[in-house]
Amino acid sequence: MVTIKYWKEIEYREDGSGPNAILVFHGGHMRAASDSGEAFFIENGYRVLIPSRPGYGKTPLSAGRKAADFADLMAELVADLNIKAVVVVGISGGGPTALQFAQRHGELLGALILQSAVSHDGWPDKSTHRGAHVIFNSVTERMTWAFMRASFTLFSQATLRFMLHSLSTKSPGEALKTISGQRRASLIRVLRQLRSGHGFVNDIHYTVGDVHRISAPTLIIHSKYDGSVDLSHPRFLAAQIQNSILFVSEAENHMFWYSDLYPDIETEMKRFLDSLSSRSRPDQAA
Repeated sequence: MVTIKYWKEIEYREDGSGPNAILVFHGGHMRAASDSGEAFFIENGYRVLIPSRPGYGKTPLSAGRKAADFADLMAELVADLNIKAVVVVGISGGGPTALQFAQRHGELLGALILQSAVSHDGWPDKSTHRGAHVIFNSVTERMTWAFMRASFTLFSQATLRFMLHSLSTKSPGEALKTISGQRRASLIRVLRQLRSGHGFVNDIHYTVGDVHRISAPTLIIHSKYDGSVDLSHPRFLAAQIQNSILFVSEAENHMFWYSDLYPDIETEMKRFLDSLSSRSRPDQAA
């Protein structure tokens, strides 16, 4: 059972009870209640906070029309919860907000993890930008996702193959070879729950700021076959952030949490998080 909390006008989810905290900025078309791969962090003893970003769930667009504005607001939430520092995780379209948080609130940042993240201002391309305003605006997105839910109900595997065209550079048939059993069922379940609200059309105008200013330990994770956010993004970040590690996974698609190869990514994240304890940094929780 997912429990949603509210702080000011922001809805957020809190899970786990460890001494160290993770702040997750979810991807596009998702919200606080969505599965954002947080199970890994909870299992490794972290307290996880997942706010609905502006325009998603019940968080109003006014909470942050710019990524920097929402990053500032989340710094206030962290302070109000008496958390001294967080590991920030930026996923896909949540990447710009995570990067802005890292630049603007270094005193609260223990480390940064980017997963399939939008990491420079060249996203999306012009055709995707125009298309987003047509099919994902606050009126049409209801019909878009209602159609997709109906398609998944009637033709789940065929609809998954259709979605994989935008998630992977591999053919759907090739991609599905490494998405099996329960992982495939979980991916379908998450895709059925997607909604854009007012959020996605706002996301495509976000900017990442001056990422070379980020000095915190940073892990950049990306699929070699990401069909949604291409490899120019992680490569740009790795070149700009001095204290960074780039891990390019063989996972077959953008949503690599549901890949059979995800355990390799979990191993890399565990190694990175364990390394933080040997560095000189502030305690993460009061």
